[in-house]
Amino acid sequence: MDRETPTAALLVVGNEVLTAKVQDENGPYATRALRAAGVRLAVICTLPDHLDDIVEAVDRERRRRAWVFTSGGIGPTHDDVTVPAVARALGRPLRRDPALVDLLRAGHEKWTGSAEAPEPVLRMADVPEGTVLVGGGFPVLQVENVVMLPGVPQFFRAQLDRFLPALATAPFRLASLYLGLGEDRLAPFLDEVVRAHPEVEIGSYPRFDGADHRVKVTIESKDAARVASAREALLALLPPGAVIRSEGP
Repeated sequence: MDRETPTAALLVVGNEVLTAKVQDENGPYATRALRAAGVRLAVICTLPDHLDDIVEAVDRERRRRAWVFTSGGIGPTHDDVTVPAVARALGRPLRRDPALVDLLRAGHEKWTGSAEAPEPVLRMADVPEGTVLVGGGFPVLQVENVVMLPGVPQFFRAQLDRFLPALATAPFRLASLYLGLGEDRLAPFLDEVVRAHPEVEIGSYPRFDGADHRVKVTIESKDAARVASAREALLALLPPGAVIRSEGP
């Protein structure tokens, strides 16, 4: 694959996800949104609301990926520890941001009618030193290559969508072949194409249900010509009638 393609990690924080009290919606959404922006999501980690676990994951992934996105743990309650964990992972102190204080007070007054926000709400303005506020409304919180997003799906989606245009790159190009032969017969052909076309990513996904095909093969790169070349090479190797249908270039 293109080595210039930016990579990302998503850290989903929440005991509720790990205990199946809540089904994660943000991982699948981030996968689609990042891919549409030309960013390769390299890993999704689901973590408990435990400071040390989050610190370890942030520190590890920020060194390996162009971007680290966190989901959850930025609210006002005792189990919201993502922001202090990011601060510790980056070696930065927490600072109360005046612009966030104003936003939180305005939001609290709008929803409760009270002009004075309680301290637990104002603690949400304590962010790692150097945090950049991205966008209007309630802004996205970015510090270095770490982007802290809320866990509530509707807010996560809105803030991720707001941030992604700043890092969008060339889109992925994808061709799919739906085949009527099994992986046992397909494997030698795929091996040959993979060796001849190392610059593309080829996947093989078998089906064992009532689908109209036995295997779906995907061929992917940011270079449409390379996708087409690998696709034609595979087609030339397949026996007659193997392709049920195809999609893409």
